[in-house]
Amino acid sequence: MTLIQQLLGGSLLAALVVAVAVAVRKSRAAARSATAAAETREQLDLAQRAVTARDEEARHLAEVRLPGLLLAWQSGSRSPEDGGNLLHPGSAVTPSGVAFQSVIKQARTMLEEADTRAEGAARNAVQATTRSLQILGYEFQVNVSNLIKSVDDQELLARLMPVDHLASQLLRRLQVVAVLTGMWPGRSREAAPLLSVARSGLGRIKDYERVQVPASLPYYVDGTAVEPLALLLAELMDNAARHSAPQTPVQVLVREVHNGLTIEIHDAGAGMTPEAQLRAEQLLNSEGNVRLTDLGTPAGFGLAGAGALCHRYGFRVLLDQQLSQGGGCRAVVVVPRNLLVAAPDPLTQPAPPVSEFATAPATAPQPPLGDNGPVDRGPDGLPQRRRTPRTPRTPQTSPAPQPPGPSAGAAMADFARGTQPIHRPDPEEHTQ
Repeated sequence: MTLIQQLLGGSLLAALVVAVAVAVRKSRAAARSATAAAETREQLDLAQRAVTARDEEARHLAEVRLPGLLLAWQSGSRSPEDGGNLLHPGSAVTPSGVAFQSVIKQARTMLEEADTRAEGAARNAVQATTRSLQILGYEFQVNVSNLIKSVDDQELLARLMPVDHLASQLLRRLQVVAVLTGMWPGRSREAAPLLSVARSGLGRIKDYERVQVPASLPYYVDGTAVEPLALLLAELMDNAARHSAPQTPVQVLVREVHNGLTIEIHDAGAGMTPEAQLRAEQLLNSEGNVRLTDLGTPAGFGLAGAGALCHRYGFRVLLDQQLSQGGGCRAVVVVPRNLLVAAPDPLTQPAPPVSEFATAPATAPQPPLGDNGPVDRGPDGLPQRRRTPRTPRTPQTSPAPQPPGPSAGAAMADFARGTQPIHRPDPEEHTQ
């Protein structure tokens, strides 16, 4: 091989090596370019997904979370979970996710402040209105009571007693509303027989004639619980009477248990739906947290007021539909033993005669007439207004009206005995 051939062979080899090297560099550059393009596309996809997630979160906030938060507060639910969670949990650490959570937190805070202001305004307005109406109601009932004491005409007395009874129902409803606004229902300075407490509550409801109470009870209630328990029993007896047929009785039973007493109120109504029973139990066991703005329309004050009384004085109310003797609903009031006291010494205070309370169902209501001047103790051990002696009337020349028959006279006597007061709450005692 000549020198020229060797040089030509070496040149070709070098050129081939150079060509291969260039090709390798180009392929590597292409690979790097393809990789960069793939990374760019992936980054673009990630950015697009982030933008899409952010838009979806914004739409979810506007269409689901904020409306859900408002709806929950309008319906009375105030859970910390109101407003829901992020649609994409992974975005919680992103600036947009943090901002969306901040919006929900600020909205909840504003709702809490607005709700607190609304509840406070509602309580103040209702409390002021209730107090003024109570004062007028007490004055009205005192005047009616004085008129009842001043007349001997049985026909006029029969017309006045229902008016006094209506005033007692009105004042009971005002008392319940007052309790819900934080006012006190009133107090008795002395212990009273449980039977008289039950009869006092019975005299404040419309359908008192349908309620059957025991003929006698050997228990006494501490003075601090007399008026609250009478009001609680009145609400439960009224609820039982209103939710059962007009011709059916409402039976009241008292049982002694190891931790106190149970007062059972059995009605013969149609019972309660599971939803209604759940709502009633929530109101009765509200622990004093019932808000006026949550009572709905129309507002149901009765069970809410009963729940407030239970929370404040230590009573408990249980509802049951399986063990009701009337086939309807049974409300069980648990009176703790610390609210009961020993019976007074019979040598110093005579016990009430059994015959006076032996009517079943009760034939007379017991509206709380209150104190108006000096008070004596009646035969049943309860406060009783002192009657002033009256000058005998001059016989009239015109024929006297025919007196009512024996049965009507007996009923009127029972009515008069039933209206002897346990306590008329002083309006000033209703404020804390």
